[in-house]
Amino acid sequence: MFALPLLLAAAVSAAPPSRGEQLYMTDCASCHAAQKWGTADGPSLRGVGLAAVDFYLMSGRMPAAVPWIEVGSRDERSGQQLPLDDIRAIEAYLAPDVAGGPPIPEIAAGGNLEHGRSLFALNCEQCHGVQGEGGGIGGLAWAPSLRDAPINVVADAIRVGPEEMPTFGENQLSSQDVIDVATYVTDFQISGTSAPPFRSTGPVPEGAVGYLLIIVLVAFVFTFWRVETPAREREETKRRDEGELPV
Repeated sequence: MFALPLLLAAAVSAAPPSRGEQLYMTDCASCHAAQKWGTADGPSLRGVGLAAVDFYLMSGRMPAAVPWIEVGSRDERSGQQLPLDDIRAIEAYLAPDVAGGPPIPEIAAGGNLEHGRSLFALNCEQCHGVQGEGGGIGGLAWAPSLRDAPINVVADAIRVGPEEMPTFGENQLSSQDVIDVATYVTDFQISGTSAPPFRSTGPVPEGAVGYLLIIVLVAFVFTFWRVETPAREREETKRRDEGELPV
């Protein structure tokens, strides 16, 4: 009577690991641990959400060749990014463990370009640049170029907020807003154009230009902005200094 449950438990424990589990143990567990709680070489994956897993795998940042060192924009052709089927298998395996964080955004065709442009100008171009070329944002931090970012990776990043990037939840950007921004980024990748140039180039270059303009303005004031004293007053001042006139 009690043998059947024991046999079933033994059969379940002896079941071969899924492809996703095999890939995780091969490419991920050495840093994130078999139980996904993380190690000294990688953070915990518990509750991070599938959008985070998708972002790091689809952008090629993970699996990392060296712990804690991520290289973006690696692709399958270079042999560094995992094939899409492997990524989906890992995501399916990790889904129960990462539940609780942002899910992978659903991206639909036909986003509103004008609305996406305005949202990009408000939230993104200060760091990524008007043309999406990326740039320094202070210290050693760097906003990556968006020129080769796939539309789904852009959408993932909006929800995940990797590195120094803030996280945009539903309260900040709706699902449709995310689609519009991602569509706009994809559009200027294809067309090679975006918002009018020179509206904003990011905090570091704009700050440098601001300091330079201040220096030039101060130099101009000290060099050219002089008030000439009338000749009569100059003469009286000179005679007073020489004692010819009472003080």
